[in-house]
Amino acid sequence: MRLINMIIDKDNVAEYVHARHLLDVPPDSDYSVDPLGGGFLNTVLRISCGGRSVIIKQALDALRLFPDLKVTTDRIVFEHRALLKLNELFPGQTIPSVLHFNDEHRILVMGDLGRTPLLETMLTDGQVDPVTAERLGAFAAELHQRTYDDDALRGQFDNGAMQQLRLQYCFYFVTEPALLEVAQRLGQAFTEEKRVLLHGDFWTASVMALDTGIQIFDLEFAYYGHPAQDIGFMMAHYLLHAYNTPRVAGAVFDATSRIWNTYVAGMGDLLPEDCELNALRQAGLEMLFRIDGINQVKYITDDGVKVRIRLAAERFMLDDQMKVDDIKIC
Repeated sequence: MRLINMIIDKDNVAEYVHARHLLDVPPDSDYSVDPLGGGFLNTVLRISCGGRSVIIKQALDALRLFPDLKVTTDRIVFEHRALLKLNELFPGQTIPSVLHFNDEHRILVMGDLGRTPLLETMLTDGQVDPVTAERLGAFAAELHQRTYDDDALRGQFDNGAMQQLRLQYCFYFVTEPALLEVAQRLGQAFTEEKRVLLHGDFWTASVMALDTGIQIFDLEFAYYGHPAQDIGFMMAHYLLHAYNTPRVAGAVFDATSRIWNTYVAGMGDLLPEDCELNALRQAGLEMLFRIDGINQVKYITDDGVKVRIRLAAERFMLDDQMKVDDIKIC
């Protein structure tokens, strides 16, 4: 485990970016520092001065909620690689630009994509845009198609430590034997079948939706694996809102179908035969994790809602004949 001697915080971040000519923050200047994200794994700060801003991220070696659990800081190395690769694949403003990377202290400085609300916030507020759903499916398809069966990427993104962390805490937490068996089979498939470059943490809090397109970030779980992992993950985080907010359920079910159908069209002949089945299993498992696991979503508090989610999620995991278009009748 790498020992990190320099810890970035709100008191020293201005000096850090100014000394490296990443943002002009002269002594005694008027600047602001805002924490971003939940801080579960990393320190993430936005520093603003003179109408400009940058994002600085440092990988921590332990989970804040569970300080005894050590986590590799190599994940920020993989994130750095993923940002470079995805900026190559998606030039423009889709992915944060890399301004600076300090491997010794595991610090990454990125361009600021702006202050648009997270897609997760929009869905929680009942805003379900069908065009955004289609853009998500198209993005995932293009990422997966353009990185399909690439030996160089397979070697560069062998982010096994983070994948195993996900499997341990986000897959194998279920105790019901039938669900655990499915989770274990899914984990094996996602570990052994290295087909495409994955975002790895492709959910609604890693996306901002604009009128002109989507912006994608938070790539520390980037991994070369099975495409169903990404697409199932995103569908799960849409579907949670359908069961939590019945008034938008129809729009959410439609958006979920749009994500999947746009993805299928984009993948064409490269779509694995087991992709739909495994995407639904991943969706069900992630839904259970987000109400019963160690990192639960904060917007679902009603016990009745949780019961409905458990019933739907279990069907996604156990019904081998189920299709994405069947979700709306669960």
